[in-house]
Amino acid sequence: MTLKNWPSISYRFLAVAVASSTQLLLFGFLSSKPAFSQILPDNTLAVPSQVTIDGNVHTIEGGTEAGSNLFHSFQDFSVPTGSEAFFNNATTVENILTRVTGGNISNIDGLIRANGTANLFLLNPNGIVFRENARLDVGGSFFATTANSLVFENGLEFSATSANAQPLLSVSVPLGLQFNQNPGAIRVQGTGHNFSFAVPGLALTPIIRGNGDSGLRVSPGQTLALVGGEVTLEGGTLRAEQGRIELGSVAEGRVGLSPTGLGWMLDYEGVPSFQDLRLSQRAAADVSGEGGGAIQMVGRQVTLGEGSVVLIQNIGLQPSGSIRINASESMEVLGLRPDATFQSSVYSQTLGTGRGGDIAISTRQLVVRDGAEIAARTLSPGQGGNIDLKVSESVEVLGVSPIDPRFISTISSNALGLGDGGNTTVSTARLSVRDGGLISSATFGLGTGGKLTVNATEFIEVIGGDLRTFPSSLTGQTVTVGDGGDLTIDTPRLVLQEGGQVTTSAFGSGQAGSITINATSSIEASGSLLPGFPAGVTSNAQPAPEILQQNLGLSGVVSGTSGDVTINTPVLSLTDGAQVTVANPGTGNAGSVQVNAGSIFLNDEGGITAATASGEGGNVILRADDSLQLRRASQITAEAGGTGNGGNLTLSADTIALLEGSTISANAFEGRGGNIQIATQGLFLSPDSNITASSQLGVDGIVTVTDPEVDTSSALVSLSDNPIDPTTQIVSTCAIAEENTFIVTGNGGLPADPTGILRGEDVWVDTRLSEDLEVAPIEASTSEAEDSSEEDSSIEPQPLVEATGWQRHENGTVELVVTPQGQLGNRWLERPVCRD
Repeated sequence: MTLKNWPSISYRFLAVAVASSTQLLLFGFLSSKPAFSQILPDNTLAVPSQVTIDGNVHTIEGGTEAGSNLFHSFQDFSVPTGSEAFFNNATTVENILTRVTGGNISNIDGLIRANGTANLFLLNPNGIVFRENARLDVGGSFFATTANSLVFENGLEFSATSANAQPLLSVSVPLGLQFNQNPGAIRVQGTGHNFSFAVPGLALTPIIRGNGDSGLRVSPGQTLALVGGEVTLEGGTLRAEQGRIELGSVAEGRVGLSPTGLGWMLDYEGVPSFQDLRLSQRAAADVSGEGGGAIQMVGRQVTLGEGSVVLIQNIGLQPSGSIRINASESMEVLGLRPDATFQSSVYSQTLGTGRGGDIAISTRQLVVRDGAEIAARTLSPGQGGNIDLKVSESVEVLGVSPIDPRFISTISSNALGLGDGGNTTVSTARLSVRDGGLISSATFGLGTGGKLTVNATEFIEVIGGDLRTFPSSLTGQTVTVGDGGDLTIDTPRLVLQEGGQVTTSAFGSGQAGSITINATSSIEASGSLLPGFPAGVTSNAQPAPEILQQNLGLSGVVSGTSGDVTINTPVLSLTDGAQVTVANPGTGNAGSVQVNAGSIFLNDEGGITAATASGEGGNVILRADDSLQLRRASQITAEAGGTGNGGNLTLSADTIALLEGSTISANAFEGRGGNIQIATQGLFLSPDSNITASSQLGVDGIVTVTDPEVDTSSALVSLSDNPIDPTTQIVSTCAIAEENTFIVTGNGGLPADPTGILRGEDVWVDTRLSEDLEVAPIEASTSEAEDSSEEDSSIEPQPLVEATGWQRHENGTVELVVTPQGQLGNRWLERPVCRD
């Protein structure tokens, strides 16, 4: 293919290329020097097949016609190296139906040719091997199958295992392939594909498919189908330009056949069990062209290794079909080709204006390892295809290539031109992204990035990274002017460790996507891969890497905008430097962080941050039903540098504790400091912790702490007219044994209603005193005081005695005395006791 339709923008900046090495998949194949049998008719048909040999050409004529169907039956059918099997059919024939009734496999190492546009079916239950020199020259579709029989209307069968009786031949098109137990294998051997990238080693550039004629191919718009027991491509290449490729590995059952505009479509609803389907040694299944191509692969364990590829590349105006892979047990995509120039991959690429093909994978377990990739990309105005992974048990995206670290194990959808990227959806029970693996949605052009949605019913873990490349991550990115797609995660438990990240980023002028995480059990983030690469959740704007600046002419000035982060979980734990961050080191605004949790725990420099260099600081809203704890230099900040205003912090929790040098701050440099609003039942700060809302050169912000159960912000609060007596709330075994008390009662002081009049008088009535109690008056004149003072010098000092009572004088004064006069002293000296 040429690159005339490739956008003029150079994609040599794409340093994140995705490819990987793999384990060798060894199979016990037939000898490389087989003894080929000839093409021998079996004379079981009413009009037997006839074979004429002229040099290396075996011309096949005769056979029995039924309507537009032509039936052939052979004892053996093999095509030796350099030979040709030529079906000399009439051009009115639509389907050539060929069976092999003997006990030998069919070895094909030459050319199979037919006239016109007839479809050719080759049926041999013993097995079929296509060797390196095998070629097809068929105008219609080609089927190679190890089924026992072809099924027609009214239950009629053209059987290869029950050929003694004369078959009842049908004029209808075949409706199915019937497999008994233990069908033979189908193997395609070859030298492998010669695909390469437009920029060597950079997988985000267009794939150059080459023009080699090796392998099996059919005419444009037709179907190439291999349906048998175990199906293996050892360097074999299959091409059906703008058509369909069907690969099915069946243990038993019936495969349905349906004619379509692109040849035939197969369904496997009648198949209860499958066998394995393997592609190795740079094998390829390719339906690229000007739209319409589709691939279906069905088996038990589906494996792509050693640079093998399943590809749809749309270079035209029409939309592509889809790549559908159904593996009843597992699917593995593993590694690179040995020379590290191409990775094992499932690709949908859009180079024209037509929509790219979707990728749909259904299996129990999916592994993408050692630099392999599953990707849907648009490099043109066309819409990129979607990726939909339905994996009932587990998805693992592991590591980078041990041969070339530029190739990262990846599941990704990318927009690299004018078109929008497709969406990526991963649905599974358990998702593990480790050792540098990547699940991403990114835009490198004018188009909008697709959405990335991950649903895991048990857990998601993103752990570690590769020191030569990047941390493991779930990520959405925009590199130029297009906006990034949003990232949504739903799972009971999210674990981010050793630098594992959930991120959205803007490297150009676009808007980074938002992040929403719903974790019904917990979110746990801890540790770093390297300094500056902490585990956590981040949405930010960053300067473009130097290689992107050079190749795209991007400025090193940050002009994009970070997205928002929303987290909903019962438990959020950020430890050992882990962070939840929205940041913008440029002139744009930072996004906002909102956390709704049962409890939030930050430890060992864990942090929740909204920061910007010159724009407005982002807001942080944290709501915890139980507690918010910060320990060991942890921090919650909403800060702005330059002229930007600090963001606001809104914290709500039953208890909030800042311990061991932890900080809550909403600071600014030249702008106004942000406001901090704290609603809590209890706020606990260690001496070395602090809460600040300041500005070095501007106006400080305000810190407000309130009890969430009393809202004093909107109006005055009315107090009860009947306050509770606190003594009635204390349990005592002897209520009358209460001594050493001082009680003031009355209706003075603050009024019950804050809008009422403040009264200063106090009225005190002791109802414990009887009304007839008389208190002897005490009079003291000035003269007596003077006389007493003159005698003081002659009176010996009396020892101080603690007052035991008091007396009230007629003028209203009260005197504390040792023993009150009259009856008062006797009544108060009676000691009450508790009795049963």
